[in-house]
Amino acid sequence: MAIHRIYRPLAQRPDALLPGTHIQIEGSEAHHAARVKRLGVGSPLEIITGTGSAVQGTIARIDKPSRGEWTLTIQITQTVSADPIEPQVHVYAAAPKGRHLEEMVDQLSQVGAASWTPLLSERTVVEPRAHKLDRLVRVTIEAAKQCGRAHLLSIGSPVRLEDVLAQSAQKNLLIADATGGRCPKGCPSPCTLLIGPEGGWTAAELDLAQRAGAEVVCFGVHTMRIETAAVAACSILLGNSV
Repeated sequence: MAIHRIYRPLAQRPDALLPGTHIQIEGSEAHHAARVKRLGVGSPLEIITGTGSAVQGTIARIDKPSRGEWTLTIQITQTVSADPIEPQVHVYAAAPKGRHLEEMVDQLSQVGAASWTPLLSERTVVEPRAHKLDRLVRVTIEAAKQCGRAHLLSIGSPVRLEDVLAQSAQKNLLIADATGGRCPKGCPSPCTLLIGPEGGWTAAELDLAQRAGAEVVCFGVHTMRIETAAVAACSILLGNSV
């Protein structure tokens, strides 16, 4: 059975949580573990911080005051750290419509993308607002808990294609398009992956990207939806570098 995971950023240094010490979890995470998952005293679980550390332990005590929040007291067994996933693939992709946006972010997190940033181009249809981006952070947390990811997927603010291309520090640019060649073996890190909108790139945008040093790459034989293309391309880049 998969171990239950809880998300909680830690105020103290992870290496200060020595085996045998205790940490308390309150609120919705504690309620979910005790009431929904039916975990009891002695049950193992893992606390992920989203910044590379995971705290493993067992439930030592469960409290539910007559008024107040559920509280779990966790006895630490060990603290482990993980490096960021390599290569670091930073995805700049147009936002798909409706529920497909959350699905894309969830799946990008699962396959190992370092970040996703909404990309604005000539044929952009959806420009997510700040409140939507805030909700997507919760999606990254739930995805990390599900897949055991040590570092949360980072969510960026909307940016225009020309601004991405103009960044002087930007290197290893790949732009997805059916006119491109095969995906290169051994993706360099960090890598910037550009995924266009539903209507595709304009000829001017492709020309601008190539003049900025981007390599045009085809990631499949069929025309894909935005969310499919972003996840498939990221997965291929990570897989080619294993």
